[in-house]
Amino acid sequence: MPAQRPRAAFEPISPDLDIANLVDSTPNFEYVARIHCDAIDANGLENFEKLVWLHVILGGKPLVIEGFNQRLDSSIFSEKWLRSHYSMKRRPIAKAGDLMSCLPPFMRAENFMCYIGHEGTYTPAHQEMCASLGQNIMVEASDGSVEYGKATKPGSSIWFMTESKDRHVVAEYWMSTLGHDIDIEDHFAQINAWKAAPFKTYVVEQRPGDFLLVPPLAAHQVWNRGTRTMKVAWNRTIAKTLELALFEALPHARMVCRDEQYKNKAIVFYSLSHYSDLLCEMGDIGVWDLRAQLLLEDYELLFELYTHILLSESFSHDPPKEKDIEYVSFDSNITCSYCRGNIFNRFLTCPWCIGEGDDTYDICMECYTMGRSCACISRLKWVEQFRWSELTGKYEKWRQQLLRFAEARSDKYPCLPAKRAQLGKKSLAEICHEQMKRRPWVDVTNPGSQRIEEKNSGSENATPTRKRRKTHKGDTYTSGGRCHICKCAEPMWKLASCSYCNLSYCYGSLFRAFNIQPQDTMEMYHWMCPRCQKICSCAACRRDPTMNPYEPRCTLLGHDTRKVADPRSVESLVDFRQSNLRWLKKAGDDEVGRLKRHQKEADEKRSKALVDNCIELEFPRAVSEYPESVQLTSPATGYFKDYREIPVDPALEKLDGSVLTPPETSQ
Repeated sequence: MPAQRPRAAFEPISPDLDIANLVDSTPNFEYVARIHCDAIDANGLENFEKLVWLHVILGGKPLVIEGFNQRLDSSIFSEKWLRSHYSMKRRPIAKAGDLMSCLPPFMRAENFMCYIGHEGTYTPAHQEMCASLGQNIMVEASDGSVEYGKATKPGSSIWFMTESKDRHVVAEYWMSTLGHDIDIEDHFAQINAWKAAPFKTYVVEQRPGDFLLVPPLAAHQVWNRGTRTMKVAWNRTIAKTLELALFEALPHARMVCRDEQYKNKAIVFYSLSHYSDLLCEMGDIGVWDLRAQLLLEDYELLFELYTHILLSESFSHDPPKEKDIEYVSFDSNITCSYCRGNIFNRFLTCPWCIGEGDDTYDICMECYTMGRSCACISRLKWVEQFRWSELTGKYEKWRQQLLRFAEARSDKYPCLPAKRAQLGKKSLAEICHEQMKRRPWVDVTNPGSQRIEEKNSGSENATPTRKRRKTHKGDTYTSGGRCHICKCAEPMWKLASCSYCNLSYCYGSLFRAFNIQPQDTMEMYHWMCPRCQKICSCAACRRDPTMNPYEPRCTLLGHDTRKVADPRSVESLVDFRQSNLRWLKKAGDDEVGRLKRHQKEADEKRSKALVDNCIELEFPRAVSEYPESVQLTSPATGYFKDYREIPVDPALEKLDGSVLTPPETSQ
């Protein structure tokens, strides 16, 4: 495995850190915007909802609502109450406005949590689970008085927060410069790392009564100070965050095998059913106000997400025979044995790999497409948890409702077969069905068959020598082929073959050198290879003046996901433990350029979103970027005047607050 980049080390935050001086002296640091909870009463709940939508969800910026300490019942939200009631049984709670409340009670995740911290405890940098909207209120903290005969220190929490739009540049900075993957949630970044970051960082010292709203997919980390802090936190799922979850958060979580506790596809399904009933009621009684209109807008987005789910599971031709599909009634508890993602309907199961206690090996379609499976590799069986006629029947019912209430043209919401015909590529289910025909079956009960498979397969870990024996076409093109990039011999099922020339590329090289996932090639009816696209970056093609060699858009550090996946698992197409550092180095390893591109794309996308969703706020003087309430003082004024005296990890020594580590010193 290639050497990894240096990893930035953990460094605690000094108890004497002067937050005001830190923010005022750092160009890319800003205070989090604040409003007082009294402003909500003065301006109305509807205006507050607009503010949250525009500033937090659409704008992607954090927000603090202060002053709740005057409204909380101190007899309940206190350390004494916890001491006397800590053994009380927890009950699942679904907050108003949270689409998780549309799920049956037994399917809901218990995400209502209480955090108790003290000086030196922290939460590493992370994003809220499944792109949900984070909500965190400090309900109590030590105030410096004497408790139980001991003096206390005032409690608070320091938050370092980013904007949603910067999520890609944050992730790339974490990987390329700090040497960590933010999706793993294992690194608390040093203050100097935040100073040197190419994106804006929001800082807030949370005190009792401060209610923080954390934007979807916005990275943040928390450091606790003083003798005690007590916070209550929960997450909220709305239609917009479901979209972000399905297309961004879940694919990232799948790569590192993080549990999906929120059952996002199920939330889409049950929310549509719930909204459908509400729309019918409003239509029957003739009530159609602003809230009904907003509900309809959410309904349209949910329907688009449901359409995406059905299309991914559909077959246009040659579907598996009905007798070969096992039916298991949906209870929301089936998860992928590899990535641990929740499976909504169709998946694959192995008839032979039965673990202890009749534990079946179930694999989601996304993982199987990536080459993940049990050691049998093929001959898996289809399973579905809903009758297809039930799902398509719901689709048609909800489609007709949209045509009626949204007064949309029928071509905007076509019937499912017509929508499938417009897709223009193979569905996820079709890819899996096709790949099971291509991939060989390995009899796990016969060690001999495994040895044959290993003998016939090349290794993307292997480094080819410069001198190779000449081979006849029969050696490669009858039983297999060679990857145009790594030159390793592979069976054809491990290669993506170009539809326009005779070249093949192994999926590992495509993934690391061109950021192409296996699904990206498998879903195409006619796939054009990088050389035909004039972007091939192999040594030979680089000498071709007509080529424009592809430069990887992001850093891949590589993860040994098999450590956390089911022990029966294998990776048959891509070794995800390998990084793409060799390809980055070949392209010049331009960290600054990649980060700037991510930043530019993020700014353009948000600007467009703000224009497309322009909402006029009526919250005069309610938001303040630099309110007096956050101008904090500390006895350690000047602690950060001389940054050179702060011990830092060697990986960060070259960072000066504005310029990233040059490529030649980052290895």
